Amino acid sequence: MQKIHGPFRAALGVVSCALVLTLAAGMARAQVSDVSTATVEPLGMVDVRSIPEPEARETIRIIRRPLSKLSGQKRPAPLATADVPFASQGETAEPFSEAAANLLFNFEGIEASNLEPPDPHVAVGPSEVLLATNAGLRVYNKSGSSITGLLSPSSFFGVPSQFEIQSDPKVLYDAASGRFFAVWIAFDQQANLGAWFVAVSTSSSASGTFFRYQINETGNLPDYPGLGICSDKLVITTNDFRPAGFGGFSFTGAVAVALNKSQLTSGSSVSLNRFGNIQLSGGAGQAFTIQPAQSLTSTSSCNMVSLRGTNGIQLYKINGLPPSATLSTSTTVPSLTTAVTTPVDATQPGTTRRVDTGDTRLLDATYRGVNGGSIWTSSNTGCRFSGSSTTYTCINVVELSNVDGGSPSRRQQIVFGASGLYYYFPALRTDSANNMTVVFSRSGSSEFPGVRYTSHLNAAALNTLESSVPLIGGSAAYTGTRWGDYFGAALDPTDNRSIWIYGEYKRTGSSLWHTRVGQTQVP
Repeated sequence: MQKIHGPFRAALGVVSCALVLTLAAGMARAQVSDVSTATVEPLGMVDVRSIPEPEARETIRIIRRPLSKLSGQKRPAPLATADVPFASQGETAEPFSEAAANLLFNFEGIEASNLEPPDPHVAVGPSEVLLATNAGLRVYNKSGSSITGLLSPSSFFGVPSQFEIQSDPKVLYDAASGRFFAVWIAFDQQANLGAWFVAVSTSSSASGTFFRYQINETGNLPDYPGLGICSDKLVITTNDFRPAGFGGFSFTGAVAVALNKSQLTSGSSVSLNRFGNIQLSGGAGQAFTIQPAQSLTSTSSCNMVSLRGTNGIQLYKINGLPPSATLSTSTTVPSLTTAVTTPVDATQPGTTRRVDTGDTRLLDATYRGVNGGSIWTSSNTGCRFSGSSTTYTCINVVELSNVDGGSPSRRQQIVFGASGLYYYFPALRTDSANNMTVVFSRSGSSEFPGVRYTSHLNAAALNTLESSVPLIGGSAAYTGTRWGDYFGAALDPTDNRSIWIYGEYKRTGSSLWHTRVGQTQVP
């Protein structure tokens, strides 16, 4: 049950007129057309040990591609011979050096069950690893043994059957509260009702009980969720789309919802603030795909980032405790040294079918209180190498510094790839020494889709990554419809040094995908 205090889509002035805002220099009250507060009641508690495994599917279910801001941004996959010339950008190839992070341990994760794509995500607690895919969730110990069976997402989150569209799990473990958090999106087409479904563990174990909540988003499909956290708030972001007839959807704006963390962890009524149709600073238009950062050190500011055009990163902050939280936008926009451009779908051996590498939206974000406040974020981008007119796909990794003050800046940007190969869907985290490890997919005309990773050492030269190494290599071409939309990475709270990585690969003997999880550590 959701109790609404006043109109849930209240005008900005109605909600904010009673608030006294104290903004840091360089931050301005965010331009939003839709601000509201609400109180959400828990749906109850679920014991994951009682959740049945999903029923076997006799036909393949294909989850739709993430919706684009403009319908024209959706690209058909070109044939393997149709490389696109790209004339304005040169990149540095992947170095041939030793990899920074050691692979301590790895094991097989969740596999396809006639559903694509997986969208793998990972959270790590004191003794357990929680893996999440569109096919289901499963809890493992750190030795790779499964503690639970495959958990049906609709059963885990408590989604009513009338919600026909369901997808995009995101999970995290918050060391400060000692809890796992998870989010899942759904849309009821008949009732024109979207919703975020949130699950919060009742302890530091993911194999016990969870509190569950349903947060309605009336009239919109809340697409491509982000999940972030700070000292006192959980933040969920999505791109809202309104049905537009003939099965289509129209973008209505980026949304951020801030929830009171202590209320979530106690399983009580939860206060929230919803910020809708968030704008870029300086009248530059609507934001799209805002990524909330997972804060790995204590801060009461929940930081968020969004790509601004092709060459900037927009910073947002949510301060205060819901229901009185406020959203502010940085008036200083860190610029990128290399513009982000449309990635090219990836080749693979033995087929003209390409792997869909998505678009340029930001995919991940993590915060740590170093360098005046540091945020790492990542995306896909088109790239070209010296001596070639062919465009490939690279991973784009950016660190912002000074985000705690009023003048955030780009500390480094690394566009990482190699001629003849395609790198896509990066996910990253930092350890306690601010060493960053990033996991991604790679393929090419002589390499099947597999999972690789690399690191940036905090003591290393800026704008550099070490040579990448495989978590697991692919052994077959992916001939399914969709590869996926993101990978996952998580910090291990027991040592604050290990980064667990989770991604998708293709192997022989199966028609769809497999996943692999690994524990890495910088020496």
